[in-house]
Amino acid sequence: MNRTLEEAKKLVAGPLGRQMEMFPLRFCKPVYFGVPPSHEHPVAVNNGTASLLDLRGDQLAVTCHHVIEGYRCKLAEDRRCLFAIGNCYFDPLVQLVAEDRAIDVAVLRLTAEQGAAITRKSNGMGEAFYQLGGWPPSAVNPNDFVTYGGFPGDLRQRISFAELSFGSYSSGACRVTDVHADYITCEFEREHWVRSSVEPEPESLGGLSGGPVFAIRHSPADVITYEFAGVIFRMHESTESLYIRQARAIPLGV
Repeated sequence: MNRTLEEAKKLVAGPLGRQMEMFPLRFCKPVYFGVPPSHEHPVAVNNGTASLLDLRGDQLAVTCHHVIEGYRCKLAEDRRCLFAIGNCYFDPLVQLVAEDRAIDVAVLRLTAEQGAAITRKSNGMGEAFYQLGGWPPSAVNPNDFVTYGGFPGDLRQRISFAELSFGSYSSGACRVTDVHADYITCEFEREHWVRSSVEPEPESLGGLSGGPVFAIRHSPADVITYEFAGVIFRMHESTESLYIRQARAIPLGV
């Protein structure tokens, strides 16, 4: 069922809206890299977001190519540079399934042990790998609504010299404004916002790169379901447009 903007606004008000906001955060974790801290030099990292997907038993982490390329550059500068998704540290370069600079996507295949470490004690955020059904997923159309989430760098806090806390940001329902061959866009229509988060609004959404996006679907009985629609790869700050790489364009190795 297609909904008008006003109907969507009413839908996301209250507890239901909070549940819709939390949905994408269940399937993503912060991805970050940097040189190990010392007492002389506190922790300093760059971060993005990793979408957690399960395709026929393969646990995959999808993020942006520019996140992996950023790690490569830091590693070339300092061989001590570490890479992690959540609390799981590993070398992403040996676990790349696919990487594409042109569409700004990178896919990592994780071991069962890594997947368990990433989702352990997650308290609702990054608690599971989203089970992909048929592939590729259904088309996303203009005026469809999507939900998305991730971990902006602006909400990252240094707890101690060696400990970080990553704040989350998500939208329970955002209208698709344009659809292209391999990406879709959403605009921040502030006049239709309904705020329910207790976290401050970040000044910049840098760090959302790689965050999961799900199309909101409605059954004939108007039951809400979700379908993986892609990952965020760019936020245009001046026009407040969100760019999302379509799921069907992501090389998952199928």
